[in-house]
This record gives sequence, C-alpha cells and structure tokens, in this order.
Amino acid sequence: MHYLLAGALALALFIFLFAWRERRLRERRTLLQQILDLADAFEHQLIDCRNQMRAMPQRGGNDPAEALPQPVALAAATAMIDSGLRDLLAHRLWLRRESARAPLQALIAARDALAQAQSGLQAQMARLADARAELRNARDALDAAARSRQS
Repeated sequence: MHYLLAGALALALFIFLFAWRERRLRERRTLLQQILDLADAFEHQLIDCRNQMRAMPQRGGNDPAEALPQPVALAAATAMIDSGLRDLLAHRLWLRRESARAPLQALIAARDALAQAQSGLQAQMARLADARAELRNARDALDAAARSRQS
C-alpha cells in the first residue's frame, strides 16, 4: 500500500514538474516570437524612415531663403539609421546564439527595449512627416510667388 502511495506521489510530482517546464518553454517561445516580431516591425520602420528622409528635397533655389535641409544633415541622419539597422542585426545574432541559455529577464528586457525604441521611432517618423508637409507647403508657396512675379 505504501508503495502505491509513493508511486502516486512520484507520478504527481513528475506531472507537476513536466507541466511547469512546458509552461516555461511556452513562455520562452512566446517571448522570442514577440521579440522577433518587434524586430521585424522595427527594421521595416527604420528602412521606411530612411527612404522618407532620402525622398525629402535637399536644396532649394539659389536664394538662401529657399534653402532646404543640406545633404550633410541627411547623411548624418541616414548614418544613424544604418547604425540602428546594424545594432538590430547584432541583436538578432545574439538571439540566435543565446536565446536558449538567456535568462527570461534578459529576454523580457530585450523585448521591452525594442518596444521602447519602436515607439520612439514612431514619434520621430511623425515629426518627419510634419517636416515633409512643411517643406511641401513652403515649396508650393515659393513656386506660387515665383509664378506671380513672372506674371
């Protein structure tokens, strides 16, 4: 009878430990998927931001009042975005090498840092869209003024 009770307790302990391990593995897989999804979205946003910056007019006419953002400023901003893309690649490589051994807290910190960087980039992209609209409006106003002077 004692053997039966000991066997039942051992089986219950085995089932508990197995379920606990499976839950932890599922949490890790879910967390890794969240990190990879955030990294993909962040990469697309960085590339979109770089493309939008490159699409901005870089010079106005000969009049200094018509001057638009200089290529040097654009090159610096593009270099920052390229650096962000390289950092993102480095993090992906770290995940590939270390994700199985990394503590759950390190993975959570990585996910949270990616989410924070992504929201910061979204704010910058909103400012970039505003700047593009202002440049477009300024260019339209300059073109209208030039047409009225010619008339």
